[in-house]
Amino acid sequence: MKTNAVRLLDVNKIPYEMVNYKICKDNYDAEQIALDNNIPQHLLYKTLICIGLDKEIIVAVLPANEQLSIKKLEKVAGIKQINLLPTEELMVKIGYIRGGCSPIAMKKKFPVYIQSSTDTNIIVWINAGKKGILLKMLLRDIILITDGQLAEISR
Repeated sequence: MKTNAVRLLDVNKIPYEMVNYKICKDNYDAEQIALDNNIPQHLLYKTLICIGLDKEIIVAVLPANEQLSIKKLEKVAGIKQINLLPTEELMVKIGYIRGGCSPIAMKKKFPVYIQSSTDTNIIVWINAGKKGILLKMLLRDIILITDGQLAEISR
């Protein structure tokens, strides 16, 4: 199945591998998904959608085994009072649903902050924009296609 993220990668000739993964009923915990699917937790990247005080959307991408530092994200984004976007607003604001958020091919171009890595040539897994499907690809290509900015956003 081609998602919007996959279509955008194809148009831009960015290599990836689609990987189906199992999800346990309504469990979208990235660490658990990594464990259930034999993916190293530090290589499965989760996408968190945040909203600032003035209703601006900010996208945070970080390894499954790390926690987002709101304070660090506020600092690098230059935005105050950032919170996670309520689940019921995901489809309307970004075009994806909980458990199926990809930083690639959202409804609009939002600022994307990706947890710093010493090696952007590593292969990571990210959501393809649909529950049950991951994209296995180079971190540097995720940065490229999202215009992402590497930053220290984990605690």
